[in-house]
Amino acid sequence: MPEPVLVIHGIAIRNPAKFLRSVDGLGGSLGDGYELVPVFWGDLGAEGAHLDKVIARYPDRSGGMRSMMADSLAASVASGLGRTMSWVSRKRGHDASAARIGEQAGQLRADLKGRVRGYVNDKFQDMRGALTSAVLPFLADVMTYQSHGRRAVVHGRVREVIDKELGAEYGTASKPLTVIAHSLGGVISFDMATAERDPLHIDRLITLGSQPAFFHLLDPRSGSVPAFEGEPVTLGPNLHRWTNIWDEYDVLAFGVSEMFRLHDGSPPIDRPVRCYRDAVRGAALLQSHLGYFTRRSSVQAIREALEG
Repeated sequence: MPEPVLVIHGIAIRNPAKFLRSVDGLGGSLGDGYELVPVFWGDLGAEGAHLDKVIARYPDRSGGMRSMMADSLAASVASGLGRTMSWVSRKRGHDASAARIGEQAGQLRADLKGRVRGYVNDKFQDMRGALTSAVLPFLADVMTYQSHGRRAVVHGRVREVIDKELGAEYGTASKPLTVIAHSLGGVISFDMATAERDPLHIDRLITLGSQPAFFHLLDPRSGSVPAFEGEPVTLGPNLHRWTNIWDEYDVLAFGVSEMFRLHDGSPPIDRPVRCYRDAVRGAALLQSHLGYFTRRSSVQAIREALEG
């Protein structure tokens, strides 16, 4: 009979079908020995439908590339012609006319620079808006989850899936669960396992590009886990084994072995992988953070953690 494994996603996941496809793909890679049970909580995350209403930008727009190129060409031709006419006027001794034409040519050059600057600024504002729209859901989910009220709602969803798909006896001391958790999902799992009341009992926790140590450093998660003051803190007996898989280019991944000790005194395992060899794709484009379910090295690390 396949072993049930709970899979909890991280931040900024709003498409349940896409998450289910990722879980199905991971399940196919791991083989028939495991039954992956997805927990989708993205509908409980931060509201992001109207982010465009709060992203500030300049109201004036240039006319676009074609308009900018046409105006720039016309301004360049007119400016060049103006400088030529000014030179001819000076040669003929018409200094006043030359000065007037020179001023007009200077104004045309200034208009040209302003037109180009306006177009470049528009493109920057477009890029800024796209980047802000991409980043804000990540930050918003984190801030929303930090609210204790919303945290309880998310934990309730995890319990709901366990009860419905596996049975209420799972996640207890007699039937601890195996959990694979990505990003903020690892924080959710850690919070539930270390809760003072009705904790989730976890036999094997496998975190992928996750941040429990970072969150605990900034905001101690519960009264059952002492604040970190330079020496490792010991976790309760509800979390038996922990493998923390992280990619070297994942800027959102943090280690756990220097901050925590399991109940038996052993450190959790920090397991490095390399999802992408390209630092630009891996770090700047966050592909390493998003690739744990599909990349060969991380899937192999997950398999080893399940088997070991």
